[in-house]
Amino acid sequence: MKKLMQLTSFKNVDFPLNVCSWIEHGNYPTHTHDFSEIAIIIHGSGTTKIRNQSFHFHAGDVFVLHAGCPHAYLDTHNLTLINVSYAPQVVELDRLDPGVMPGYQALFAIEPTLRSQQSCKHHLTLTPDQMIKVKALTDVMEMELRQERPGYKLAVSGGFLLLLTLLSRFYGETDAPDARKVLQLANALSYLEQHYTEPININELAKRAHMSRRSLFSNFSKITQQTPGAYLLRLRIMKAVELLETSDKNITEIAFDCGFQSSGFFSRQFKKVMKITPSDFKNKYNRYVGFYSRVPNRSLSFQR
Repeated sequence: MKKLMQLTSFKNVDFPLNVCSWIEHGNYPTHTHDFSEIAIIIHGSGTTKIRNQSFHFHAGDVFVLHAGCPHAYLDTHNLTLINVSYAPQVVELDRLDPGVMPGYQALFAIEPTLRSQQSCKHHLTLTPDQMIKVKALTDVMEMELRQERPGYKLAVSGGFLLLLTLLSRFYGETDAPDARKVLQLANALSYLEQHYTEPININELAKRAHMSRRSLFSNFSKITQQTPGAYLLRLRIMKAVELLETSDKNITEIAFDCGFQSSGFFSRQFKKVMKITPSDFKNKYNRYVGFYSRVPNRSLSFQR
């Protein structure tokens, strides 16, 4: 099985974000990437095999394929598609809180996970009006990447974030029955992203997902491999990591800002997850940033 790598797939390895239109795209055998990809069908039809599931596609269909996901294009007919390729860890989407949108949770987290378990029958299909908006945006991004005028990275990055927002909103607005089922759990994940600083009531979370308490636990664990409580704890820890890196607040302030009731409990849970205490983490990070701030002409937007 062929594996496409960032080193050869991106024109600029230091900017792993690319947009490419493929006209008269033929059949392509099963392959994987070490990056994520959004495939948007513009014209034509065919079958895509994702892992061991087959989906017949046509204009407007959108598939999100994360690193390591085997997929192929079969029986294509007059196929034109747009591939938006990106490395999530470099784009650092987690810092922009896209997870507050149920559509983002559904399209970029839940559907790919369900496909890995061979239990997803749905994918996003854009309306003609939505396709026009998406195509106009990706055309601008592709032109910027091709021309490389000053500021093109900023323009493409901004376009990419707008694309994610549009696709997430479009998913959240769909009336397709299978999509609504995915959005039920997406609503629960989105609620946790927005209310992680508050005490979470499981019954309220189940109500927001329009599920019974039992169904919530079952579906939540299926997707995240964690209970809602464990997921919430890790979410709070990750938010604390961001504050430790970006703010001057002390450990106690950060603990309370992230929903913990005491700094002692926060420190113990942080060490369990991160294998280091919050204080040591903050000191280590500050020393790292301090070193790079003394190096001339060195950007601090490094990959973590």
